Amino acid sequence: MKRDMKVFLLFLLTFGVLCMAGTAFAEDPVYGGILRWREINDPPKLDPAQATDTVSSRAIYLMFDSLVENDSDGKGVLPALAESWEGSEGGTVWTFKLRKGVRFHKECLGEPTANGGREVTAQDWKYTFERMVRDNSPRAYFIEMIEGYQDFVSRDETGVTEWSGIKVLDDYTLQFKLTYSFAPFVSVLAYNSFMVIPREDAEKWGKEFNFHPVGTGPFMLERWDHDQKVVLKKNPDYWRKDGKGNALPYLDGVELVVIPDNTIAYEEFKKGNLDAFQDFPDEFYVEAKATYGPLFQERPWVGTYYYGFNNSKEPFKGNRALRQAVNYAVDRERISDLVIEGRYPAGKGVLPPGMPGFNPDLKGYSYDPDKAKALLKEAGYPNGFECELQVNNNPRHKAVAEAIQAQLMELGIKLNIKVVDWGVHLDMCERAETQMFRMGWVVDYLDPDNFLYVLLHSSNHGSKGNYSFYSNPEVDALLAEARVETNWDKRIELYRKAEQLIVEDAPWVFLFHYSTSLLGQEWVKNMHLPAMGDYSTPLYNVWVTKK
Repeated sequence: MKRDMKVFLLFLLTFGVLCMAGTAFAEDPVYGGILRWREINDPPKLDPAQATDTVSSRAIYLMFDSLVENDSDGKGVLPALAESWEGSEGGTVWTFKLRKGVRFHKECLGEPTANGGREVTAQDWKYTFERMVRDNSPRAYFIEMIEGYQDFVSRDETGVTEWSGIKVLDDYTLQFKLTYSFAPFVSVLAYNSFMVIPREDAEKWGKEFNFHPVGTGPFMLERWDHDQKVVLKKNPDYWRKDGKGNALPYLDGVELVVIPDNTIAYEEFKKGNLDAFQDFPDEFYVEAKATYGPLFQERPWVGTYYYGFNNSKEPFKGNRALRQAVNYAVDRERISDLVIEGRYPAGKGVLPPGMPGFNPDLKGYSYDPDKAKALLKEAGYPNGFECELQVNNNPRHKAVAEAIQAQLMELGIKLNIKVVDWGVHLDMCERAETQMFRMGWVVDYLDPDNFLYVLLHSSNHGSKGNYSFYSNPEVDALLAEARVETNWDKRIELYRKAEQLIVEDAPWVFLFHYSTSLLGQEWVKNMHLPAMGDYSTPLYNVWVTKK
């Protein structure tokens, strides 16, 4: 009996090992399949140089590559098309060694590309950065500290033909010389505007490159059915390999499926017609977390949700008391709890938690109707006033707006809500064609400069990021000084002083700080939500077990 028991136990042990081996094998990456990713809007731009929003960024990260990329936990940058880099001369010279063997896409929209799938060199990077200036990219100023920037911007007057601070040392070595040491310079280069572009295709299509985008990324554009879907196919020449040296990506393609209605989108997910559902809607949040458990990923997101006042037009121009009154009239905590399931913590200022320099002791606005009434009287509107708030067509934004509308009505403030398409919304905000507007800003690079300077310096009015058209010379001076300060403690002191002045000026209604979420089907493997947000989720190493 004892011998038989030993044999039986040996059988069970062997069988268990085989089962585990079978399970491990089943979880190994597999090739093939299409991943269907829900988007709420059509991406406005597929040209990296022109994109300024997260919807566009989702597609851009799939088709293009940058020199460096963000660590998934937002703790730094990692090599991408640059294998290595080093700073010298006090951080004013940066030299990048480029990865060899990276090739541009051979195909776009089913047709051969103009570049023929050739190798990327340092000349392509110099062209890419110069093209941003030539084509008036709204994000070119992110790297205005590169020597010769202003001369190249003003090339019609100066006669310069190239950006002097960008040097091609050889085919695989690129160098930048800065006019001053700028601490987050390398981090800035991970932003999705700074993706390499082939000169042949850019010059062939001109502004139409937006509809014929060609990069080096894991997927190539196969079809763009506007307001329906963006169809991407596998790039067979993608440069990355997995840990075993196997070619990436595993997927045959990705479809970015545009479904504006949350109910329809969730039903499609439950039917298995969608594989990934990002920025999950509030109305199904509790149900989805309970139903899908660990498949529902969520984490804080370094971003801020706000309402901007148009500081260049009445009634808010020059009327700080009126702007402050609206801030005191909004109960942020209550709105977060009742409308968005408490997912977004109330915000006191511009910088979100997780951003270096975040000030937990910032003096912000509490809910204080009596103070709001007193400020309305001081502002010249004792009985309230009427204005229009424009939001983009996300049900969450409409629900939050209606809750704030009801709160303001208690003080005689009549808020008329206008809902428009995301692309239209961006255009109108950039042209100062709103009275009040909803906007969000999520981290591009982990430095206070990315929020305070980009969004509130007067030189950035409009498409550069300052949609509220806010101006304060004292704030401008502090932010400019902080950019060139090399002592970290002194930089933070300058940023905190500037932020406190901004909050007192109230160019915005400071509302919430973001969280980000991603729900994937059980057959979607190795999909992880990064700290930088769902739109930057890597898909080159994701696979699906259901075809």
